[in-house]
Amino acid sequence: MSRGVRRELAFLTGAASLAFLARRHRTAAALLGLGAAALAIFPGGYSFRNRSVVITGGSRGLGLALAEEFLRSGARVALLARDSDELDQARALLLERVTGEIITLTCDVTQRAELARAFEQVSGVFGGVDILVNNAGAITVGPFETMDRDDFAGLLELQVHSIVNAVQVLLPQLRQSRGRVVNIASIGGKIPVPHMSSYCAAKFALAGLSASLHAELGAQGVTVTTVFPGLMRTGSVIQAVVKGDHEKEFAWFAAGDSAPIVSVSAQYAARRILAGIRDGDAEVVFPITMRLAELARGAFPELFALAMREAARFFPEGNSTERKTGAESRNWLHAQPWFGPLRLLSEKAQKDYNQTERFDPDFNLGV
Repeated sequence: MSRGVRRELAFLTGAASLAFLARRHRTAAALLGLGAAALAIFPGGYSFRNRSVVITGGSRGLGLALAEEFLRSGARVALLARDSDELDQARALLLERVTGEIITLTCDVTQRAELARAFEQVSGVFGGVDILVNNAGAITVGPFETMDRDDFAGLLELQVHSIVNAVQVLLPQLRQSRGRVVNIASIGGKIPVPHMSSYCAAKFALAGLSASLHAELGAQGVTVTTVFPGLMRTGSVIQAVVKGDHEKEFAWFAAGDSAPIVSVSAQYAARRILAGIRDGDAEVVFPITMRLAELARGAFPELFALAMREAARFFPEGNSTERKTGAESRNWLHAQPWFGPLRLLSEKAQKDYNQTERFDPDFNLGV
């Protein structure tokens, strides 16, 4: 039983205890209260020590932060990414911070044959795979009218079809090890955001896929956790693919991505995700502001939709269909005096999490 299930049962049992107490059924209330306390504090968890972990998109950003935390927890880690130089840099950064077993493999996760080859190599070194973290992803920002079929198809291929392939290829091993699958979605898979139509489409699709896998594979002993983070300071904003008014589109996204109150650190995000994996939770949503936003949308869908429509009026106007990376679109924002302190945070995250500047948006999007 996952910790999330225990928490919810504890809440319901505690509520029942209070109801019995209100009716002066003290014995029943006391027993239910003890049951609620036991559920809340019952020890549980899944040890990462000596587990083998594969992280796609592991050479930078959140993937690199997750690798560091897994290594600190005693796991053995395999990093998959397309750029061999980035993988070498990632390995060097990790070994400066923590000790442990790390292997790196170049792999395009959209190619099923490459995934199969990489998993076979990991199994040859580690003796199998216990945890698969589907982290590889991309992001596009811009008005819907500027998006073309490739923008949608690229994200769906990377963030849905590649996960289908990875889980299907690795499923026999995961059944044998009673392993875990972790799908990194986004709060954009629960809350639709203006000017992120292609990204939200892919993340909503991933959320549905992952929930189905949690039910079906869970019955076979494989735990599936879906992660819905809000903005994180991983430095990945410079990798975004931007369309429309490139400078202004990048500005609103990057400002939020860098602000401490709005976003969370990569280290916090990684630790929160590992806690959810350890507890076997079906979903991990953070920070608390994103959980509250999700609850608000569920409780007041029309008011929430109205708020989003009104917010969309303030987004930049622009109709350029040219793709640019965030690194190519940051000049206007970096010239704003108020962005200075946030820029320092953003650049520190880029350095800490191996974010190499790129000027090939088609590479970032995978098209």
